[in-house]
Amino acid sequence: MKRLAAALLIASLGATLGACGFRPVYAPVDGKLADGGLIEVETVRGRAGHMLRQALLQELALGVPGLTERVTLTVDLNDQLARLAFQPDGAASRSSVLATGNYSLSGESVSVSGSVNVETGFLVPDSPYGDIAAQTSASDRAMRMLAKRIADDIRLKFADN
Repeated sequence: MKRLAAALLIASLGATLGACGFRPVYAPVDGKLADGGLIEVETVRGRAGHMLRQALLQELALGVPGLTERVTLTVDLNDQLARLAFQPDGAASRSSVLATGNYSLSGESVSVSGSVNVETGFLVPDSPYGDIAAQTSASDRAMRMLAKRIADDIRLKFADN
C-alpha cells in the first residue's frame, strides 16, 4: 500500500512540474543543448567527422577567451589510411591514419581560419577482423587529437588579437 501511495505521489509531482513549465537545464532544444555556448560546430561528413564534431564540442565547451559573439565553426575533414610496413607475405603489419582539418570560424565581426594535421599509427593484428577494430580506434584517437589541435589553434589566434 505504501508503494502504491509513493508511486502516485511521484506521478502527481511529475505532472505538476510539467504543467508549471519546468524544463531540465540540459534538455535538448531543437537538437541543440540549451545555452550551448557561443560556438556552433557544423556537421562534418562521415563517421570520423561525427567523432571530430563530438570532440570539438567537448574541447570548445568552455569557450574561447576573447570571443564575445556567436560564431560558426566549419571543418573540412580529409582522412586517409596509409599502410607503412608489410610482412613477407604482403600483408600490412603497421598502418597510420592521416587526418587534415581545414577549419573556418566565422561570425558577424570574426573570421579565423587555418589547417591542422595529425597522424596516428597502429599495429595491424593477426586476427581476421582485428584490423577493422584497430583502424576504428586509431581513427577515433586521431579525431580527438585533431579537435584538440584545432581548439588550441583557435585559442592561440584569439590570444594574438
